[in-house]
Amino acid sequence: MLLPVLLLCRAEPCRAAQKDSTRVRFIPMKCERLPDLNIPRAGHQLFVANGELMAVGGHTEGFVRTATAEYFQDGAWHTVKTHYPHDFGFSLRLADGDYLIGGGCSEDFGVGQSFGVERYDPADHRFTSFPILDIKRTLCSAALLPSGKILVSGNWYAGDALGLSDGEHPFESVQASAQNRVAPFIFPFGKDDAVVFGSQDEHGERILPVIDRLHGEPYTSELLNEWIPWMDHQQTIRPDEMRANDPVTGEVSYLFRGTNQEGKIAILRFCEGDFSKVDTDYQIPKEGPWGTIQWFTVLYTDSKRGSGLMVGVDEDRRVYLLSVDYRPLFSGGAAAIKVYCTKPDRDFYHGACAILPDGRLVIAGGIPSNSHLTGNYNPSAAVFAFSPFEEEDAVSGNGIARWIWAPVLFVLLAATGFFLLHRRRKDDRQEDEKAAEPPVTETPESSERAHLLYRKLCAVMEKEELFKQPGLSLADVASRMRTNTKYISSCISAGAGCSFVEFVNGYRIRAAQGMLLREPGLRLDEVSEAVGFANESTFYRNFKNVEGCTPQQWLERNKKG
Repeated sequence: MLLPVLLLCRAEPCRAAQKDSTRVRFIPMKCERLPDLNIPRAGHQLFVANGELMAVGGHTEGFVRTATAEYFQDGAWHTVKTHYPHDFGFSLRLADGDYLIGGGCSEDFGVGQSFGVERYDPADHRFTSFPILDIKRTLCSAALLPSGKILVSGNWYAGDALGLSDGEHPFESVQASAQNRVAPFIFPFGKDDAVVFGSQDEHGERILPVIDRLHGEPYTSELLNEWIPWMDHQQTIRPDEMRANDPVTGEVSYLFRGTNQEGKIAILRFCEGDFSKVDTDYQIPKEGPWGTIQWFTVLYTDSKRGSGLMVGVDEDRRVYLLSVDYRPLFSGGAAAIKVYCTKPDRDFYHGACAILPDGRLVIAGGIPSNSHLTGNYNPSAAVFAFSPFEEEDAVSGNGIARWIWAPVLFVLLAATGFFLLHRRRKDDRQEDEKAAEPPVTETPESSERAHLLYRKLCAVMEKEELFKQPGLSLADVASRMRTNTKYISSCISAGAGCSFVEFVNGYRIRAAQGMLLREPGLRLDEVSEAVGFANESTFYRNFKNVEGCTPQQWLERNKKG
């Protein structure tokens, strides 16, 4: 009897909060003001290294470059020196967890380009020198290829080319760019390939994208002509901040936003050479309850939670986070979107963004979103952390009355107490009736079946080396074992105490270790491909998670032993 009443009471606030069920809801979220940066910054890089926020380079008051960086530890920012200012430079996470910082303006006031590159070690907060760029660059982008090489492209008010480095020697220009671009997207794929494209030329003017391919001819995409990729020429972006991995197959996609001639916004996807448009359960809103929303960032992905976040602001400087749950797209479904919002805050600036391990999105420093020119002379030191985790039980500004829940909860508690008392008496009677019956011993038949299936699975994995199959899925293994995915997942959990992906990767890592010991001269990309990993970066990351060290360190230790 209570269920219809509860559902009715629950439905009333929803209808009052949002009469049109076809439109996405706006959900209040918590905004926390963290300690200010020691140095006001714009044009800087912000990332999370070894669990710590790190702000590098940029320019400060007066549009003057600053050769400093700051890391956030124990509730405070700590300043360290860098070799170069890297005002409007790039940053890139390397396979070993270090970061590469490079390029930027050669003079104050956003003028010129530079060659300088350096490496940041988050373990000791130290910057060391690194071989220079192929050409002087500002607002370029960089990507780590599956082969371990580093690809750079893009420039501001200067020519462009695609440059490569092996991580030990200076970058070299390997081919001319089909277009001069500022802060382009670079998406690696395959064994050693990548696409490079953008929608703004070296002066920040709109262009129809021509796509460069590292190993192939330039080409165009009808999708990218219809949905122009959105780019922020004030901020470069790292590919790993836009990456979305299929949790079953490990297939890598990159998500980014596009805008059509009507001004509509869509989420676009690049996966293994193909561009596509992502279906979403709601349209991305351009208008909120308080006016027009200016979405001003790319979509930052959070692989731990399978979601992406995009930042917007309205005239009152009320901040919005568009949350995109991209996990359904891997099974052919529509990505689910929500919009979170804060109260107005006049201190909010258009700064650099990063997602913390706990899922909060941080925006640090920057300039007013409506004043790129004058704001560069007076950047902010403010740091905000936004928490897009609130339940959808309330929407600010709608005046929803909550008094109705008090009597409903009282009735619910009373009914629950009556039900439990009645159930207790019934259970007592059943116990009395069974008291004279002999006890029934539970058989371990189901447990034995699970362990038998697990032993058979291990035998098949070792004999047939199924793990070497790229993109091996739970469904593939279930089909081979002539059972269903539920039983396979359960038997792995019972027998190995881990997930299917961890189980398969364990076999791959052990096979890789055998190869390294037998043929220590093999390249890591050869090993990763031979044992079934999608690419070298995935192999490197999983190896380090399992063994606590890199493949090279493991090999050195075991050779000595």
